[in-house]
Amino acid sequence: MARFRAVILSDTHGRLPEEVLRACRRADRIIHAGDVGSDAIIPELEALAPLTVVAGNVDPPGLAPERARAEVGGWRLLVQHIVWERGGPSREARDLLARQAADLVVFGHTHEPLCVEREGVVFLNPGSCGARRFSFPRSYAEAVADRRGLGIRILDLDRPGAAVAEARFAPRPGAES
Repeated sequence: MARFRAVILSDTHGRLPEEVLRACRRADRIIHAGDVGSDAIIPELEALAPLTVVAGNVDPPGLAPERARAEVGGWRLLVQHIVWERGGPSREARDLLARQAADLVVFGHTHEPLCVEREGVVFLNPGSCGARRFSFPRSYAEAVADRRGLGIRILDLDRPGAAVAEARFAPRPGAES
């Protein structure tokens, strides 16, 4: 399997920090999990790499679909803005996963960076890379899929080079070898 690198964003709320743009220029794919906040951001990201984007609760109707499916380095993705509630996946997310499996669920909304595996599915919230809200760090994620599996780093924009979280997940059955 060839190495595949994705940059994962959420909750930009109309702002794209230069560090995030630099990371996106080196990406094989960009994934934006909603609350884009400005229709100018979508073409800016599309000019850098193939883009998968969904609308968030503050985005105008028609900006992007509510959810999207994609594949990144053999990993099946579900992207939807609101997925997590009360410490776990929402009933809607669980129902979606029961109907159509995914290996990685990318979401936003809470602004809280999170990367956990539950029942064989990785749930990733890259946090918010827009203006600071709440007490969470401004952050985004990078995911690298290769023959060893999937490595995820959630990067802290206020401490360049520092990771909020790092995780590695084993290759999924059926993924290219």
